[in-house]
Amino acid sequence: MPSRRLVLASLGFAFAFAPAMAVAAPAETPEAFITAIYARITAGDGRKGGSDFTEAKVAGRWFTRSVVKLWTAAEAKAEKDGEIGPIDFDLFTDSQDPEVRSVTVEPREATPDTATVRVGLFAAKKPKPGAEPYTTLDFVLKQENGGWRIDDVKQVSSEPWSLRGLLAMP
Repeated sequence: MPSRRLVLASLGFAFAFAPAMAVAAPAETPEAFITAIYARITAGDGRKGGSDFTEAKVAGRWFTRSVVKLWTAAEAKAEKDGEIGPIDFDLFTDSQDPEVRSVTVEPREATPDTATVRVGLFAAKKPKPGAEPYTTLDFVLKQENGGWRIDDVKQVSSEPWSLRGLLAMP
């Protein structure tokens, strides 16, 4: 019969690594990949934002290698010039002060290796029928390292911008 310590240690290990394993599991569809990201962003009061996904140590999990390379180069240039980096806002909420309580996720275009997913962001937990999102983002995704990764983000509702465009600015 296993000792109580062994059972407790096993349970502790399982609980400690369960969230990491759940996050690391590749999403089968582009919509599932984006929905998983926004499930974390909208958890609680919706003010968490997307910084968990843009930190350098995990960026390769969520973004393509080419975007990570562009971002790293842009950050290095900004630091050298004594400037703020190219992304000075929350990329996933298109804001300075995130408040996203619900989202709509819809597929736009798809091939086996690429996809575009449109996300509408709402500050209300249950938006009124017909309500327009406060911003709309298109996520351009590519298959890489056995899963979907973000290759570009485009704001398509009010003041259009793209992640790649911001990273390429001189």
